[in-house]
Amino acid sequence: MTELTVEQLHKIIDFAFAGERVHPTIKLAVAVADAGGHILVAAREPGAPPLLLDIVQSKAKSCVAIGMPTRAIMDLAQKKPTWFGSASRVAQSATGSPLWGALGGVIMRDEAGELVGAIAVAGDTGAGDEAHAKAAVEHIGFVPDVDGLDVVW
Repeated sequence: MTELTVEQLHKIIDFAFAGERVHPTIKLAVAVADAGGHILVAAREPGAPPLLLDIVQSKAKSCVAIGMPTRAIMDLAQKKPTWFGSASRVAQSATGSPLWGALGGVIMRDEAGELVGAIAVAGDTGAGDEAHAKAAVEHIGFVPDVDGLDVVW
């Protein structure tokens, strides 16, 4: 199993914060979870709303807990709201965070396709958050999974 290094974690945070934003005054938060769903690092830019730190941690944990990026979780929440509500309550109990069904959480995989962890970004638009996360994963040489499973719910 591939594990993230401290150097890679610093690169992820720095690269995610360096990306372009919808507006220059937008401040971001970033979190990275390992393959077990444990938050390894979380950071918020000075001036970013405090709640963003909780949001990114929930997004990252959600990706690992359910095995798909938040884009797919969002799709699942829309198509199966009863299931999603129940699963979110279980996630809240098990991980301390509800499932997060909004863009910005990306699964990280190694070249063999094995789960490495997840990164989440919040503060920009949903598409911007996802773009920041995807670019940070690519920057450290892992494969971003933004689409999840190709299934019909």
